[in-house]
Amino acid sequence: MAVSAESCVHCGKQGAGFKRCSRCKQDSYCGAACQKADWKRHKKTCAPPVPLHDVDAKLEAAQAAQDWRGFLQWEGRMEELMAHRSDDVCSGILTAFSTAHQMG
Repeated sequence: MAVSAESCVHCGKQGAGFKRCSRCKQDSYCGAACQKADWKRHKKTCAPPVPLHDVDAKLEAAQAAQDWRGFLQWEGRMEELMAHRSDDVCSGILTAFSTAHQMG
């Protein structure tokens, strides 16, 4: 059984068994020193996982209110938003983010 390699988002070191951020579970680090050094960048997008249906509701509310800044705060979680969705839904999400960038 092959072990999949990960990489540290701060230093780029490749390896296996890296720890993920305990809050957002998104970024992997080779150690505490790299996680601490990367915090200034990472804290801008670090947020606990939110159930997808809650994210959808928040995006819809922000879009309806034309709160483009509120809408764009979810852009850092694009991969999560797009996972396991149909091409039509993904296309709609991308269009909405494009609109938010133009309006914001």
